[in-house]
Amino acid sequence: MGKLLLAILIGLVGAGIVHIAIILSLPGQAENDAWSRLSRLGPVLQTVRIGFEEPAPEGHVASPAGFVFVDPAFIDVACRFSVEDGPVRLFSDEKTRFWTASIYGRNGDNLYSISERVALDGRLDLLVGTAEQLDLARVEGSSNDIPTVPVAITGDEGYLTVRVLVASESARPFADRFARSVTCRPATPEEAGTPAS
Repeated sequence: MGKLLLAILIGLVGAGIVHIAIILSLPGQAENDAWSRLSRLGPVLQTVRIGFEEPAPEGHVASPAGFVFVDPAFIDVACRFSVEDGPVRLFSDEKTRFWTASIYGRNGDNLYSISERVALDGRLDLLVGTAEQLDLARVEGSSNDIPTVPVAITGDEGYLTVRVLVASESARPFADRFARSVTCRPATPEEAGTPAS
């Protein structure tokens, strides 16, 4: 019976130590979320590349700006945005064989995902804003030649990640051209349905 009580006591003390260590590590983890890591790569509304222009040296594990795993079969780009002053348009003028895009809230919650298979005409073209901003854009905005997919978010800030498949080395220039053309910018007054000032 004494051995059982000792084992329980050791287990409780060990659990308490682990619990305290986790609580003390939370501030450091909060400062190293995806939003913070992306902010080290570039300012809001600037498309940044996640990964390396050149492969990491053999035998080394590459972690660009704190991103632990970057799949070499994909080219990854991202941009942070704010809809506080109006909606933003996230788009690419190029087309490619396979891409996926996800919009995350600042806290890392996945708010929306799309791929070329379900996008209109296979194009990446998103108008992101609050529900009220998108309603105004729908009612007052003019129709674009390229249909834009409206994406309503609840917070003021978020980030977009786009992954482009490199099916073969001969296809890399096309995937790279698509990745380089990903643009994040404020919506024009016409796109946002607001009068130009």
